[in-house]
Amino acid sequence: MKVFIILVCILFPLFCSFAGEHIILYRTGEKDQNAWSLLKKYFDSKGYNVSIYEKSETFEKHLENANRINRTNAALMLAIDFRIGDKEDVFVAVTNSKKGTGKFLTIEEIPAQHIVRATEFAKCAASSFGKTVKELPLLPLYGVDMPGVFLRMECAKEKTGETLNTLNDCLQKYFIERYKE
Repeated sequence: MKVFIILVCILFPLFCSFAGEHIILYRTGEKDQNAWSLLKKYFDSKGYNVSIYEKSETFEKHLENANRINRTNAALMLAIDFRIGDKEDVFVAVTNSKKGTGKFLTIEEIPAQHIVRATEFAKCAASSFGKTVKELPLLPLYGVDMPGVFLRMECAKEKTGETLNTLNDCLQKYFIERYKE
């Protein structure tokens, strides 16, 4: 029994990966099927449970999506515009909504409940790509009751794996910090 416990203590950190997490990818921008199928396959291969939602044409449709998203047990929502192009560019933003003071929150105030965790992930992602985090009003996060970040990522085809590995490293750091709490 002691040997088993010692082996578990030694080997657990080697296999400790938080890739079983559920993340939401909210597709914004162009509908490039090749880029998105690559993104989905990448996250699936890393063991993430990924749900993809399309950006809405109407606000009512967005609220329906937000309700569906809120019913999941996802740990993070990435509103992402992912493209494969000629240049390397990453833009990271968090919501600038403020926390509500009343008992009932407006849809603009809901994402502010998770601003600390969202900012943690955003700072990790931005610093990994040599960028800074911007604060903007982000429609994809309105009504969503979980940490959320907007990412616009464009990378060259030959650098796609490197870019996605960097994003995965940020996700792993985020989940490790999340489980320390």
